[in-house]
Amino acid sequence: MTTSGAQRNSGLPVPMQPARNQTMHAHSDNRNAKLVLTPPQKAALVIAALGPSAAGPIIERISDEHLRAFTRAYAHLQSVPKAALQGVVVEFVSQLSIVKDEINGGIENTRELLGQFFDEDGIARLMDGLDEPGGETVWKKLEQASDEDFAEYLSSQKPQLVAVVLSKLGAEQASRILDQFETDVAGKVILCLSKPLDVKESTLQILSDTIERNFLSPMKTTTGKSHDPGDMIGAMMNNIMSDKREELLAFISESAPDILQSVKKSMLTFSDIATRVPPKAIPMAIKEVELEELLQAVKYGKDNAPAAAEFILGNISQRMAAQYQEQMDELKPITPKESEAAQSSFMAVIRALAASGEIDLIEPLSEEEQAESEDAAEADET
Repeated sequence: MTTSGAQRNSGLPVPMQPARNQTMHAHSDNRNAKLVLTPPQKAALVIAALGPSAAGPIIERISDEHLRAFTRAYAHLQSVPKAALQGVVVEFVSQLSIVKDEINGGIENTRELLGQFFDEDGIARLMDGLDEPGGETVWKKLEQASDEDFAEYLSSQKPQLVAVVLSKLGAEQASRILDQFETDVAGKVILCLSKPLDVKESTLQILSDTIERNFLSPMKTTTGKSHDPGDMIGAMMNNIMSDKREELLAFISESAPDILQSVKKSMLTFSDIATRVPPKAIPMAIKEVELEELLQAVKYGKDNAPAAAEFILGNISQRMAAQYQEQMDELKPITPKESEAAQSSFMAVIRALAASGEIDLIEPLSEEEQAESEDAAEADET
């Protein structure tokens, strides 16, 4: 196939030398003998030469990351004449024609193959999880680990390392682990999370290997974000006990005030229901949550978040609200921790509705807007 054919069929244009300038074309032919192409450039040329019909099924199976590598390589090519393209195709076919009984895969061969295209960090990123049985990463395995045991393991580590580990976990699990720490230790970890965590993939690989070796393997318990630190910390705050949450917010206000508003914006706790959740969300959430958890959440809310409890009961039918009140009166007493866990379950449903786009949360007021609102309320009372 000629270069012009590749240009016409593939949708990836190959710039051509002007036909009217035969002298320049001759010089270009001499220069082609010294043309050196990288493996990604060769791969991109082969795809271009195949054309859309043949290359389409191949492109569909190539990851976005590899396609970006091919695109970057192709974009740096200025002119690839017929002779150079034919050389690439011949080399490609000759590689396929090497007499072998089989092609060997496996971890090491995969690393060797990727090494032709990516540096060590790129290889580590692409291989993340492939070393684990069943393809499970360490971070996935940690979902099955005991929060208390993992928090105890992390308590002996430096705050910077703990911050990196928590950033790799889901927000709910990270918040449960953070809740296990003493307030001063949790504050130091949050301070680290408030700053950019620029960690190389190769370093993460070493870290995950260490956790696998020193924590997961001895215990035999095995079977993704937003990059804004405020978002991540706020999500963690959602499931922390309210008293500790207030202490940590005070710490953030003093030690990292620049992320405080971002943290508050990302938080959505039971006490925020009345100001941030639209009324229509209440009936929708009630259908998804266990009745006993709902009753426990509202009953405890009458003490720790009365406005939220009133908002929930005020946005359902009076008959249902009266029925819930009777059932709450019959509930056996439970601990504050169990009650807040019930509130967290209710809020998890609310957050899921917001994430799916079924409801739109109301943006929280900034500190200035909050102060103006309180001043206005005082003026009205006066």
